[in-house]
Amino acid sequence: MWRWRRAGPENMMPRILILIFAILMTGAGVAVYWVLTAHGSSQATQTLDSDAYELWGQHSPAYTVSINEGNAVVSETGVIGMTLSLTGNPTQLLVGQTATLTGSASESTNGYTLGIYDESTGQWVTGGSEQTISASVNQQTPGTHTYVLYLGTPGGAPIQSSSPVQITWEAYQVSIQASPSPADIGQTITVSGQVTAGGSGVPNIPVSLQASGGNLAAANVTTNAQGQWSTTFSATTPGTYTLTATVYGQSTTTTVQVQGATAVTLTATPVSTAPGNTTVTLTAQANAPLAPNQTLSIVDVTTGQTIAGPSNQQTLTTTYTLSQGATNQFVAYLNTN
Repeated sequence: MWRWRRAGPENMMPRILILIFAILMTGAGVAVYWVLTAHGSSQATQTLDSDAYELWGQHSPAYTVSINEGNAVVSETGVIGMTLSLTGNPTQLLVGQTATLTGSASESTNGYTLGIYDESTGQWVTGGSEQTISASVNQQTPGTHTYVLYLGTPGGAPIQSSSPVQITWEAYQVSIQASPSPADIGQTITVSGQVTAGGSGVPNIPVSLQASGGNLAAANVTTNAQGQWSTTFSATTPGTYTLTATVYGQSTTTTVQVQGATAVTLTATPVSTAPGNTTVTLTAQANAPLAPNQTLSIVDVTTGQTIAGPSNQQTLTTTYTLSQGATNQFVAYLNTN
């Protein structure tokens, strides 16, 4: 973190023009405050400051004298005639973009240091002993930051400040969608969206992706020239999944439904039709991969026996021999446990 530090030669101009005042105060708890100012009512103060500027090319420091019950405390409160200015360019931009702060003093800062302070975070941005300092600032989340330029004494606290400058970082808009939905277990789902600002797509913006389950092909993608991005998603268990896209702290979500099999068909193919030996192949086929709690089975309804299964595969096949002259009815079941 940047801190105040000493600058300038040790034989710099005298910091204070010695003024002796005799102040007689009576009564407990009475305090008197006197501030040197080139624009105040003291003609003597203005004259002394003018003389100092002619001699050393610098205005005199301003001091506050506090006298309370006979005890005097002197504290430096600025430099007479010196002004501080701070500018930001630009002052309105998008999250992730960079602004430049430039702070300057109206005269030499020899013996002092300048520092730029972010009042929103409580952190010093930069500092230096030059008459003009600058810094680049970049924020990753939307919001407004207030910056102030300070003048400080070497090794001491700030004594003078500029007017504040506010810089606002605006949020991007990000969209997300998933298709198809509902989808079958294991089916590839396309997840896509666009990052915009002011209604236009923004290229080369990083997008972070998260899913509440399942598998994302990529957790981080970058927008193309039109601000668009895409990846894929799949899941091996049925359910409703939440997909989230985040750009510089701004998030949006969508949901996708993944389902197991919802229907099953049964076919019978004769293997042998010789008298007294009629054999068929029975095939049960689910319309989608089975969920972990689903099974297939084939039942001879005529006898009430399960002749195949239960199986957790999407296809179940068995061969069955009919009794001579018998007519059997078979049914395939999609079971949910």
